[in-house]
Amino acid sequence: MTRPIYNLEFPSWCPELTIFGYRFTRVENYKEQVLRLQHLASLIAEFEKRSNTGEHAITANVEIPEPEEQAILEWPENNNSALSDVLLLLSIFTSRDVFVDAAQDEHTEDEVILVDPRVYAWGDILRCSIPYRKQPIEPEPFGYDIGFEEGINQIYDLIRNDEWQREYQHGYFLFLARMAFRRQPLESSFIQCWTIWEHLFAILNRNRLSSEQIRQLSSTEKIAFLLVRFALRGKFDPTSRTQIKSLVKVRNRLIHFGRFPERGSVHDDAVLFIRLTEFVIARILGLLPSNVFNTVERLKEFLSGIQAT
Repeated sequence: MTRPIYNLEFPSWCPELTIFGYRFTRVENYKEQVLRLQHLASLIAEFEKRSNTGEHAITANVEIPEPEEQAILEWPENNNSALSDVLLLLSIFTSRDVFVDAAQDEHTEDEVILVDPRVYAWGDILRCSIPYRKQPIEPEPFGYDIGFEEGINQIYDLIRNDEWQREYQHGYFLFLARMAFRRQPLESSFIQCWTIWEHLFAILNRNRLSSEQIRQLSSTEKIAFLLVRFALRGKFDPTSRTQIKSLVKVRNRLIHFGRFPERGSVHDDAVLFIRLTEFVIARILGLLPSNVFNTVERLKEFLSGIQAT
């Protein structure tokens, strides 16, 4: 069985992707369809893309393997197949909501698409963390990034592992990440990323702390724990803890008063926190996080009390 897929943008010159047995191929008019998607900047790669408002477009078809396995992630519905998991990963790593055309189903033929067609605001660190590997094609010197397909397969193999599923409570944080990375006000992404950190701390400490202890522990200690856990920081001096406390104050001010405090560096600190969230997720997914945005250096400056320039 083959089904149409919305919004999947293939790596340049890549004709198809096979992920966990699902074979994604470009539609015949792929160029016209992918140019209908939102592009925030004009660029030339396989073909010229101009910045535009954009809309949803069917860009691929997927061949469903038989037998089809059940989803491993914790979807609200109980009948989701592994395709739902794969599309979630593709959404996070391509920065667009990638989804199957539900209009083929008899009971959904009159429904409208409610998914946001805009490019995600965040997630670039994750995409850059998948190692590039060139697959040559004719005529040379062209080739496409087969590393993307290999990377998504490795990630999905990892999250289907029983030990990973137990440790990360069925990967619920991936649903939170998809919500956090979508295009929205900075305040919204910041708070949703904070929820991811609280969630990760809770599931990684549920065997040594009670639910009450987790709720009562200061956010400063939780952030410090995760920075050490995911090798972003080795130890904390008084200045570092003061800086983390300042980030907690930003979060408290935001949830109580609905806006960031009036100081210039707050927005930069919020962006850093979101980038750190991407960093942590990359590690959880078995990747070496990309430092494309100088996140490591920016964190060091932040914890040392140095203002970004």
